[in-house]
Amino acid sequence: MKCPTCGGDCVRDPELVLDELFQIYLPCRSCPPDPLYDKKAPLNEKIYSDTGRCTKCGRRHLDHVVGHVLTLLKESSFFPADAILIEVGTPLIEFGFQIPYPPRLPEKSLVLIMDSITEEIAGIITAKVPEIKGVIRRKGHPSNCIGLRDTDTTPHTYELLSGCDMRCDVVSSIFGELCIYKNQSVIHIEFNNTKIKKIEALYIKGELDNAVVVDGFCGPGTLGLLCALGGAKKVILNDAWLPAVRNAILNLKANSALLGAKIEFELIDHDNLIGDEPVLMAKAGGRTEILVYHGDIRKLAVASGECDICLIDTFPSVNPAEYLLACRDFSKKTVLI
Repeated sequence: MKCPTCGGDCVRDPELVLDELFQIYLPCRSCPPDPLYDKKAPLNEKIYSDTGRCTKCGRRHLDHVVGHVLTLLKESSFFPADAILIEVGTPLIEFGFQIPYPPRLPEKSLVLIMDSITEEIAGIITAKVPEIKGVIRRKGHPSNCIGLRDTDTTPHTYELLSGCDMRCDVVSSIFGELCIYKNQSVIHIEFNNTKIKKIEALYIKGELDNAVVVDGFCGPGTLGLLCALGGAKKVILNDAWLPAVRNAILNLKANSALLGAKIEFELIDHDNLIGDEPVLMAKAGGRTEILVYHGDIRKLAVASGECDICLIDTFPSVNPAEYLLACRDFSKKTVLI
């Protein structure tokens, strides 16, 4: 599949990703040892493209990559001479999963979120640091979730300044794995095992078997698609934030082989960022019927009909009481994530 952001090969076949996952960032036998930089002390060493690069596999330790960025920031006088590594920003590996060792990075495998950066400097970073895939400028406090808090609020987003912001979180459960792709400048950063465990609990109890499940705040589709993988006969994904819905459709298509699903319908011509009355955006058939809506969950009952389980996964700052009440009209059971 072509990446909807850059047109490249960012959206890889999940089956291939899962087969190669544990080797993607693993150091080879020729890789140099960890640099052991003190991330809270000034980095006096200048780091360039060849610093720390393995002569065999061509990859570099994460700290060398971030150190290279820091060197460029200092040389451009954008950062002071005594700047430290942790001030550079938040590095996100392209394929995110729990790694018990510092990753060795290939080219275009790191998305960097920075608090203080210009478009010009971001362009220099992506041009001169081979491992950097994209540079995003953070807006607001890091605790502010990216996306749409409520349909009556203004969306909070970051800004992609250079490169591509498409990355993937590999989601593992006791009944299978999925690759969840997301545009990281408009979708919040998250990898929460507690949420996965709640879906696993439904699976263990047999409640997903042949169930109709509504994922009312689906984001990029993680929980709803896991329910499909876990045996639900019908899954309805819904979100009021259009970029999230677009990513959910992307993940439905990318994981179609793992889900046993085939896209039957997709609405292309739709550009309302904030949903109101639910609009059917995509439909897939197969082992599980999967429908994707863009709309306000409080108005979803008419479109979705009755369901067995409704998943409510709001942002931490949102009181879910109103949504729980709305879901009682069409759901036999509501699960607060």
